[in-house]
Amino acid sequence: MPVTYEIDAARHLVWTVATGVVTYAEVARHLAEEERDDALGLAEVIDARGATTDLTAEQVRSLVLLTDALLRRGRFGALALVTDNEVAFGMARMYQILVEALPVEIAVFRELADALTWLDAVPGHGSMSSTSS
Repeated sequence: MPVTYEIDAARHLVWTVATGVVTYAEVARHLAEEERDDALGLAEVIDARGATTDLTAEQVRSLVLLTDALLRRGRFGALALVTDNEVAFGMARMYQILVEALPVEIAVFRELADALTWLDAVPGHGSMSSTSS
């Protein structure tokens, strides 16, 4: 399974790791699992370094609609996505730009340290920079 996660309840954080080729179905399943585990309101770091994706622009737009639907059902925590793959970075940035109209905090990074620093600065998401990779 290319997308796995652990909930760090003490830090109110979801640590997600993506490997291999991450598909739309994988991302949708991940969101459904987080919703089931009542983790969508937590801050999340997705470490996708080394992963790739086959997401299309249309699927990214579908993820924006899914994000909007999830927001209507509850809180959506800040999301920091880290990737070193050019295609994944581009698709993630497209998602970030398209969700700007929604009340969410999402940012895309190439380095984990930068993601943790950003997450630490997001109001209401505590001190993430004390965690390690």
